[in-house]
Amino acid sequence: MKSNRWLSAIVPALFIAAPALAATAWQADTYYVAGTVVAYNRHDYKALVNQTDYATTGWNPTNASLWTDLGPSAGSTPSPTPSPTATPTPKPSITPVQDPTVVPTQGPSPTPKPTGVVTTPTPPAVTPIVDPVWPTPAVNCYSTWTAGITYNGGDKVSLNGVNYVANWWTQSNPSTNNGPAGSGKDWTVISTGCGVTTTPTPKPITPTPTSVPPTATPTPAPTIPTATQIVASKCPGQAPFPTWTAGTNYTVGTAVNPRSNTLTVHYGGSSTYPGVFVVKQAHLASAANEPQSYGSLGAIYDATLWDVAAVFPAPCATPTPTPVPTPTPNPAKITAVTVDTWKGGATGAYSMLHDDLCAYITDGQINYADPELVKRGLVAAFGIISGNCAPYHWTAAQTFISHGHEIYSHTRNHYDSNTANWVSSVEIAQSAQDIATNLNGYQVSYFAWPSDIAPDAPLAYLRSQANYIGGRAPNRVDASGTITYGQAVGVNSANFTDPYEVQWDLFTNSGQWSLYPQGSEILNLHVDAAIAQGGWATRTMHGVNDTSYESVPLARYQAHLDYVKTKVDAGLLWVATPSNVIRYRFARQYCVPTLATDGHHIDFSATDPQCVKYATPITLELTLTGSDASTLFGQGGKALPAKSLGNGHYRVDVLPTAGSVTMSSGL
Repeated sequence: MKSNRWLSAIVPALFIAAPALAATAWQADTYYVAGTVVAYNRHDYKALVNQTDYATTGWNPTNASLWTDLGPSAGSTPSPTPSPTATPTPKPSITPVQDPTVVPTQGPSPTPKPTGVVTTPTPPAVTPIVDPVWPTPAVNCYSTWTAGITYNGGDKVSLNGVNYVANWWTQSNPSTNNGPAGSGKDWTVISTGCGVTTTPTPKPITPTPTSVPPTATPTPAPTIPTATQIVASKCPGQAPFPTWTAGTNYTVGTAVNPRSNTLTVHYGGSSTYPGVFVVKQAHLASAANEPQSYGSLGAIYDATLWDVAAVFPAPCATPTPTPVPTPTPNPAKITAVTVDTWKGGATGAYSMLHDDLCAYITDGQINYADPELVKRGLVAAFGIISGNCAPYHWTAAQTFISHGHEIYSHTRNHYDSNTANWVSSVEIAQSAQDIATNLNGYQVSYFAWPSDIAPDAPLAYLRSQANYIGGRAPNRVDASGTITYGQAVGVNSANFTDPYEVQWDLFTNSGQWSLYPQGSEILNLHVDAAIAQGGWATRTMHGVNDTSYESVPLARYQAHLDYVKTKVDAGLLWVATPSNVIRYRFARQYCVPTLATDGHHIDFSATDPQCVKYATPITLELTLTGSDASTLFGQGGKALPAKSLGNGHYRVDVLPTAGSVTMSSGL
């Protein structure tokens, strides 16, 4: 998703082979085709893939994923380093110092040259040859970084004699938030000592410390507490637990419910139960000491005043049932039909999306993500950069499809859509054609924008493409080039109206830019939010256990999938690919079921063009009278599996375009 965090292929260009005795010096921001040989730090390297090593990424021929080391150069052109404009003649009694070396932001430092000494006019038999050190001209400083200003990816600033480049949108201080490309930091150092002319014996420069404003004390995030005791629930006819009320003198042992939201607690491990607050220390209740519940997100309370208890069912007496006369059976008949909000009657829906397939540094998607998903019977979606794929990536994508995963387009070249390189017909339409060509005609239907930004024109082009039915919501770029951030994140309501503005939450290891508090398990909280709101949550990730941008650690990914599986097994969550969720939501709207007057069959508006466009299996809930174990459902001459919910209610999955649904009974 971050366009300046990985390597992408660019439109191929012709290159003329360098002379055999001297490879061409490697240059940043230059396109190289696979097989090109360059010289870098007195070694020759051969390109493994088509590539452009952008200066902002810190990539160079020492990256073994992109280049192979051919050994020391034979007459190679040394890689460009700062050097004096003239080569002076060494003089006796001068002790030269090795050349200052510009340290790259990524990759190993060049091996320093040996330092020698020029002695008296009568030299020994072998005199080491050294390069004298000359003052290096000052590096130009970029404009000074200013606190409170928003900087976008590629913006360059200076602070305290150091030049930095922004890796993406940020307002952070570059002196405290910088690191090599791929480190996840907001800034990368371009050069040091700007505005300063270095001498053969550089003296350390102590920068004037900048004042740092005091950090505000953060509000504690709610966590699910662990119960230290259990209490019995109230039986029918008993008064419920009282609700906490300000002004009450609470005595030790009193159990109360929070004023809002059901309290959720852990007890006996990771399982959750309903809970109550129990007075630990007698006190007068006030707004300052009120125990707060945030539902499935947890609670905040003063542990010196309160304990929490798990509520378990009480052994209530079972009343003697009144005998009911056996009614005379009537022929079974459907009396009501509704479409479940989410498939299978789930409360919420959830989709996991992995960006940047074919970026090479995201191969953890192949090695770890897919196997872990398959183990648990879960599905996800993988965003492919179609112009950058090696044959093994296409093979992996075909395997993903066979496992029920979705392949979506993440453009052809991973250009940001507000740059001069962007061409909508190439990045959107040609990407779809690449995928169809290499994946046996597979029709891509979902799209994700690099850097999650887009002007109006590219978004309008995406909407015009017949094969696409939706895409991840971008942050809007207006006509002046200003990007409005923050409106694309969130949980989608059950009846969301624009499938090209699907809201999402981004995974980073620290939780930066997430909807949820930093330091919390943002992966699981997004699932909880979907269930609590009855909506659809989509999670944006990159690689797993690899070197990609904000790669998800394997143990954390496994724990999240286990958590998701428990919600699926409990019937609370439907996990599906984004295109399937979009189809279900609009099939529910356009493929309206109609119950026939005889109560024995159901028809659909299957000729509606929108129903045809989004047709996918939907879940019906049916209410019947006179039904028994012999009740059967069918469609198109085939039996339909049905789940009995009791009391004459059934749940059945049907395809609206497959004909009428019929019901029959042995009564």
